[in-house]
Amino acid sequence: MPLHIFEERYRQLFLEAEGDNISFGLPFEDADLKCGYVSVCRLVEVTKRYATGESDVVIEAHSIGKLKSFQSVYPSKQYPGGVIEVEQNSYLSARPNAEVLTAFEKYLSFLEGSEKLDLSGYLLVDVAASLKLSNTDKIKLIHTSNAEKQNAFLLRNLRYINLLLEQERGIENGFILN
Repeated sequence: MPLHIFEERYRQLFLEAEGDNISFGLPFEDADLKCGYVSVCRLVEVTKRYATGESDVVIEAHSIGKLKSFQSVYPSKQYPGGVIEVEQNSYLSARPNAEVLTAFEKYLSFLEGSEKLDLSGYLLVDVAASLKLSNTDKIKLIHTSNAEKQNAFLLRNLRYINLLLEQERGIENGFILN
């Protein structure tokens, strides 16, 4: 779904992103979590331009970063900016282990039926995105230090969700309205 860019400062950012192919960070905002993480994004395409200078854009997050410094107005720019350190130990590129894939297949079968999907190209980030983790759990996953622990974290979540879905399915099948 395209983002509608209307503020002058963000118009400048997206013109520069388009012309110079720069990446930019979108801060992770949560009232309870002051974590300093950002999604490092790139402009994929401008889908519509308006006579007013506004535009509709599609962006894509390609990595996770930690915000090292921030300025509400970046030097010589209208938009805010800062220094981002890209996370090297990111779950974005790690593959799920066999246990996670099995539990994930079970999860998908509850949601989508018995059709078997090819999960060979899936990464941990794909599994995590499908689970709709809470903001707190997303941060815990990012903080997890290695792929083995990330797999274990997602496996615990999948087992719990699958248990709930099994119980829900059992109630649906045995529940009779008066």
